[in-house]
Amino acid sequence: MRDGYRVIDADGHIIEPSGLWSDYIAPEFRDRAPQLEDWAFGVYLDDVEVNTWAVREPEATADARALRKDRILGTYREIYPVAAAREFDAISRVDDMDIEGVDAAFLYPSFGLFALADDRVDARLAVAVARAYNEWLADYCCVSSRRLFPIAMVPLQDPAAAAREAAYAVGELGHRGVFVRPNPVGGRNWDDPAFDPLWSTMNDLGVPLGLHEGGRPNLPQLGERFENLEQRHICSHPMEQMSSCVSLVYGGVLERFADLRVVFLEAGCGWVPFWLERMDEHYENGLKRNYGASATLSMRPSEYFQRQCYVAADADESFLTHVIDVLGDERIVFSTDYPHPDSKFPHAVASFLALDRVSDASKGRILWDNALDLYGVTDVA
Repeated sequence: MRDGYRVIDADGHIIEPSGLWSDYIAPEFRDRAPQLEDWAFGVYLDDVEVNTWAVREPEATADARALRKDRILGTYREIYPVAAAREFDAISRVDDMDIEGVDAAFLYPSFGLFALADDRVDARLAVAVARAYNEWLADYCCVSSRRLFPIAMVPLQDPAAAAREAAYAVGELGHRGVFVRPNPVGGRNWDDPAFDPLWSTMNDLGVPLGLHEGGRPNLPQLGERFENLEQRHICSHPMEQMSSCVSLVYGGVLERFADLRVVFLEAGCGWVPFWLERMDEHYENGLKRNYGASATLSMRPSEYFQRQCYVAADADESFLTHVIDVLGDERIVFSTDYPHPDSKFPHAVASFLALDRVSDASKGRILWDNALDLYGVTDVA
């Protein structure tokens, strides 16, 4: 709690320990398990580096890459000295939540975002990688089960297996949602019928889909024309979410699965009003001309968003008031992005509360009520 407001972090993160997959993966896959190096600065699967977030500028020498690695690891140690010393275990996370003023957090991966972000990963291995991660995260959250809530990984290389893993993770392990990267896997967009078993399962389970982009995967990414990390990062997060929004909304997924909730994470919320207006305009033009996907939808795209979608606001997002003017304040949740280097920790909540043009009532809904609705939880501490 901070200044009288209860706070839910709708997009928090863990830092995976180096032994996660070697300890948790099924024995027959142990020699092919993801290998994490220095808090997963490098992520290797089947001897392929699937995390290309590190340094991939062509001109970077080995020395330059080593220097950048030292700087990034040094940043973690500087910002989170106690947590880093404890290798970001669950106890240190709860302690830092107390410092920040966060009552509960829904937990997404850090370098697990890259573990399956490669079309070269075979389906059986992908299933084993996801299962190991989900079982580890369930154990991690047991340290404080009413404050730490796990979000499951699923193997999109096999959509039917992804549906089964979602059912297992939610039904048996207590996960409160499923995350995917917004990048296409196997060349499929989200409205591809191959994913319908996953959407149907999640629709029936009543848990949300969290779309969360990361750095450089070995998957198609809208920022991939840039080699510079910063340029790519600027483009990839919002543009991938915008693309996914088109696929889920305009592609008819939310029409077919009316109880499926979706949250767009770590891209800010400023893109939403423009994007909804653009989709609505195309919908109305399509109806007038009787062509395209518009005929398959029973509502305007913005109405699907208002019915089923949420978006995470950054702690100090200056455009938030404009988004509230257009979207209202009931589809926006709060994110700290802890413990990533660009988090505002330990001032994320204070930064949000300092947004003086956001009403107290809206702050309360965004910090607490909306996340309860999104994740469908009643057992928060």
